[in-house]
Amino acid sequence: MPLHARCVRRSPSVRHGAIAVTLSLVVLACSGGAPSPAVVATPPPTPTPAPSVDVGAVYAKSVVAAFASDPLVMHVEQTAKLTVKDGKKSVKENVSTTLDLSDRDLSAQFETTTGGKTTTDLDIVVVGKSVYAREGKERWVSGPRSSAEQNIADVIRAIPAIRDPSHLRYVGVETIDKRKLQRLTATRKLSYVMSIGQMGTFDTFDIWIEEDGTPVLAKGTVSAIGPYGVEITGTNELRFTKFGGPIKIVAPKN
Repeated sequence: MPLHARCVRRSPSVRHGAIAVTLSLVVLACSGGAPSPAVVATPPPTPTPAPSVDVGAVYAKSVVAAFASDPLVMHVEQTAKLTVKDGKKSVKENVSTTLDLSDRDLSAQFETTTGGKTTTDLDIVVVGKSVYAREGKERWVSGPRSSAEQNIADVIRAIPAIRDPSHLRYVGVETIDKRKLQRLTATRKLSYVMSIGQMGTFDTFDIWIEEDGTPVLAKGTVSAIGPYGVEITGTNELRFTKFGGPIKIVAPKN
C-alpha cells in the first residue's frame, strides 16, 4: 500500500476536532519531521527610571547649612555704596566693614565716608565676657560684654540671614575671579541690619558658592527708610573667606 494511502486511512470515525489534530500529527510523521515546541517571546524588562535630583535644591540647602554652622567661623569684607535722600537733598555714603567671626568672639572694623569725608572710624573686639572699642587711633576702652549685646547682635545681623532653602533659586555656573562657582538668587526680599545701624532690605540678592555650599560672594541692591522719612538706596557686596576657620580673636593691647 502506498505511503500516502496509509496516512489518509487513520482514524476515520473520530470527530472533526480530533481528526484535525490526528491529521496534523500523521502528516508530520509521514514527512519525517517532529513538532517544534512553541516559542514564547519574553518581553524585555522595563527599565527603572533613575530618581531625578534637583541640583538647585541641593545647593540651596548646602549654603543654608553653611550659615547655620555651629560654631560659625568666617572672615567677611562688606562694602556698601549708598545714596541718602532727605527731601530734595541727597548725599553719597560709602560704608566698609571688615568682620572676623569665631563662634561668640568677633573683631570688626567700620569706616563710613559721607560726602567724601570720613564720618565713622570704629573698631570693636569681643573676647569672652569682655568687649573693647575705640574710635580712630584712640586708646581702647573695655567693658563687660553684657553692656554691648545689642551692638554685637547688630554686627552679626549685618550678614543677610538665609534660613529657608526655598527662598533661593538656582541660576547656574559662573566664573568669578577665575573660579567656577554656583550662583543662586533670592526669590524674595531679605532683611538685614545696615552697618550704619539702620534696618534695611536686600531688594535683590545673589550669592555665589563653592560645590560644598561654602559662600564666596554675595551682593545685591538695598533700600531702607530711616528716621524722618530719609530714603536710603544703593548696593551692598560681601566677600567671604576662611569659612570654617581657623580664626582666633585676641584682646587688643593699647
